[in-house]
Amino acid sequence: MARVPEESFPEGTEIVRVYLAARLGEAQAAERALDQAGVDYAAVPEQYSAPSALGARVRTGVGLWVPEAGLDAAADALESAGMTAGLVKR
Repeated sequence: MARVPEESFPEGTEIVRVYLAARLGEAQAAERALDQAGVDYAAVPEQYSAPSALGARVRTGVGLWVPEAGLDAAADALESAGMTAGLVKR
């Protein structure tokens, strides 16, 4: 189980974002946690709004997406690894 292309999930599979990493190192740490947990996931670049001194800025991060049925296992693995900043609320 590992990182897979988003389109490789079977047709009709509902996928949900489990984590949004703001930085490359954060994304890599989250991927390691999911790899160690044996979770299939897709990593997709995503834009998000972040506050700054001059107002909100659009930044690019990495969304980690999993099949909906695996959301709890993926979120538990990320929590156990201390990855809570970008974790989705369940």
